[in-house]
Parts: sequence; structure tokens; C-alpha cells
Amino acid sequence: MVMEPGVLDYLKGDADSLEVSALERLARADQLAAYRHVGFWQCMDTMRDKQALERLWASDAPPWKRW
Repeated sequence: MVMEPGVLDYLKGDADSLEVSALERLARADQLAAYRHVGFWQCMDTMRDKQALERLWASDAPPWKRW
């Protein structure tokens, strides 16, 4: 996600979650946009994700490499 600093204004406190509280408020305020990505995508949220991506990078043909 890419966000403007003003997104933090949609959180009321430490108990609010970005996914539940802020994004719902942003949607109601018509402040969300989406981009359709075509091609390879893989999240890197965990160490396991990172290691999987590193294995792909070390392979003969990582799917995102275009050069």
C-alpha cells in the first residue's frame, strides 16, 4: 500500500486497526483508489516470504527480472 501521511488522521487511537478502522473510514470518504497490477506479485510479510523470494532471485529466471 502507498498512503499519504493524512491516513493517520483516520486512526482514532492505538486500539484502531488500519485494515478495519482506517480503511473503512477512507472508503466511506471516497479516499481509496486501486491499481490493477499485471504480472508477478508476491507479498513479503514474513521471513518465510522473504526466503522464498530470495530463492526465486537466486534461481535461473526470477519472474520479475526483466533485464
